[in-house]
Amino acid sequence: MPEKIRCAVIGYGAMHNFGWAHCAWITHTPDLELVGVCDIDETRTAAAREDWPGIATWNDTKLMYDEAEIDLVSIVTPHFTHCPLTVEAFEAGKHVVVEKAMCLNVDEATQMIEAAESAGRTLAVHHNRRHDGNYRRIKQLVEDGEIGEVFQIDLQAGGYGNPDHGWYTQKAKGGGAFYFWGPHAVDWVLDLVGEKMTGVTGFFHKKVWDQVDIADQVRALIRFESGVVADVMYSHINAAPRPLWRILGTEGAIVDTGAGATTGYEHVVSTPPQGTVKLIRVVDRGRRREEMDVPNMANDWDSYWQDLADHLLRGGPVPVSGHEGRRTIAVFEAAERSSRSGVTESVPYE
Repeated sequence: MPEKIRCAVIGYGAMHNFGWAHCAWITHTPDLELVGVCDIDETRTAAAREDWPGIATWNDTKLMYDEAEIDLVSIVTPHFTHCPLTVEAFEAGKHVVVEKAMCLNVDEATQMIEAAESAGRTLAVHHNRRHDGNYRRIKQLVEDGEIGEVFQIDLQAGGYGNPDHGWYTQKAKGGGAFYFWGPHAVDWVLDLVGEKMTGVTGFFHKKVWDQVDIADQVRALIRFESGVVADVMYSHINAAPRPLWRILGTEGAIVDTGAGATTGYEHVVSTPPQGTVKLIRVVDRGRRREEMDVPNMANDWDSYWQDLADHLLRGGPVPVSGHEGRRTIAVFEAAERSSRSGVTESVPYE
């Protein structure tokens, strides 16, 4: 590897700010260098040149690989393109960061992992939301034993409204309702619990929004070997949302609405602490109750990229490996199978 890792971003779409954000995180990281941007749309590569003067741009990945001296590509494109673009990059001898959701299914995830192993290159999944300040605080409180032994985790997002959102709400391209916010939620749960899964029970509802072919509401009950249960739900038909997080332990609970905790995501590289989580402690078997608002930690999203550089240059761990990303996709698949079968389904790569 050179002194700096030469990076290119594939995808600079106008729907969200993801492409710009990846460029910003790369340029902010001393060990990384932004060489260029590739997008099939010439108007988007023109926008990239305006945002990042001096970079190269391409409208074809094959041309980019022929012309550019790059070590790593960051893939920021629709979910259905992640697998073929990742495999192509490994065939060209590059390291890969791929946005979440990692891909559409476990078979694709396995293709991506095997392509990385065959090429002797790194596959990292961009689950940088582990660096959200509220999640960082929640994990610290749990690991410090502030609520005793955790036995239930509830995560819920969404509300009531038309879900129509371009390719995200086309199942063949986006993967389904779980693949929008679900990658964050399931990855948080798997990281927080840190155990093998013993099964997933899924509930999918299609009741209102007929103009799209994804479910209106999806829910997964994830069971772990110690008995911990996580209840993850995303909805477009929930008229009475609950808090984002509710974590129950034998000595208390953590509740977090998530309001304002990640303001600026995709528009800045990091932020100081924003918002609080509520810590509830019970004392003397519930005879006394204490509540306090605990400030969140900083949103250090840029740390993901420094961790990646440390892996490539100094042998540190991959920030989120392809094997970890595949576990998240496996939960989505198991939940959908369960919603059809009516029984709890096992999870490959538990």
